[in-house]
Amino acid sequence: MSRARKAALWIGGALVAVAIVVAIVIVVVRPGPWTGTITSVTYRQSQAVPGFDDSPKTTTDPQQLDALTAVLRDDGWHPGASVVEVRPGCAGGVTTGLQLTLGDGTKTMLQTYSCGRDNSRLTTDVTNLVSGWRKSQ
Repeated sequence: MSRARKAALWIGGALVAVAIVVAIVIVVVRPGPWTGTITSVTYRQSQAVPGFDDSPKTTTDPQQLDALTAVLRDDGWHPGASVVEVRPGCAGGVTTGLQLTLGDGTKTMLQTYSCGRDNSRLTTDVTNLVSGWRKSQ
């Protein structure tokens, strides 16, 4: 076997080994479902509808925070992750913004945009939950 062929096989084997290590690291380091706690959330929704109240509200209600935590955990959200779904030409979409204070004192944001039927489960669930909070005030 020529030196060039040996070198090519060695380099090819090394690249395969590196690819396997990278794949393993991605699988192992990838975070599981978020299991943290939320101590408060400031939420705001906006919609291009006359008279829509888009003022921010804050809640520390344990039932509301538990419901939000369950939605975030079940839908695979992680602190710092952001979901923004914008669909050009959508009329009447709902933007939901959350500023969450976590159990360790850190703050993180989550913003979703719900429009039509093609939203992610997280966007749909967060929009429906916060819309329910707003209606119950």
